[in-house]
Amino acid sequence: MRRINKILPLMLPMLLLAAPAFAHHLWVSVDQGSYEVNRGVISERTDAYDPACVQEIRAYAEDGEPLSVARVNKDEQVRFKTEAPAALASVMSKWGDRVNTTRGKKLMSRSEAEKAGLTVISAFISTQFSKTLFKPSDTNIEPLGMQFEIVPQQCPFSKKPGEPLSFLVIFKGQPLSDTAIYTQDDREIHTDENGVARIAFDKSGKQLIYTKHKRPAKADTELDYLKFMTFLIFEVKR
Repeated sequence: MRRINKILPLMLPMLLLAAPAFAHHLWVSVDQGSYEVNRGVISERTDAYDPACVQEIRAYAEDGEPLSVARVNKDEQVRFKTEAPAALASVMSKWGDRVNTTRGKKLMSRSEAEKAGLTVISAFISTQFSKTLFKPSDTNIEPLGMQFEIVPQQCPFSKKPGEPLSFLVIFKGQPLSDTAIYTQDDREIHTDENGVARIAFDKSGKQLIYTKHKRPAKADTELDYLKFMTFLIFEVKR
């Protein structure tokens, strides 16, 4: 028993790092003629967040033209309206400092965590990108110039359940090979050498896929890495 008690504290950081990290989803939904920027688990729940974290919102019409966005910051959510119905809306959010500790992930900086007496395993900043497709449009299958995005190679609205779709993953304009794309039903599909993955969706309705990417932080900061996530939300018709 004494030996086990000595080993467990040493194993705990390894177990925390090995366990799959829970990811909040980021998406846009329509509500009574306006749009909501949502954070939570799509189709399950939405969570409160600081509206200041949402740093960019863009929207496009069916013909690909940018739409003006009238943004309203609520207490725990961002809403916006557009001059015409959007075919696509994109969002970029910076969620700030995070640390992985021997007591789990905490929403604070390394220095704050250490002052609180926590043992920090790693420190990072989380940035998320998201695109929600509402209607068929050529813009849906083109890169928007976001730092990190998933680009459908065919319009998802033209596909039926079971028909595969190809998706391109790009970071700073460059394809990411051997990168995992995750689906709502917990599948993991890796991109090929050209940054493309083919995925079939067995059920109709709203779909969400996402991918993650890490980059080393600059040596003169208290961060270990920068964490990026990007989401794509669309609908598969019957």
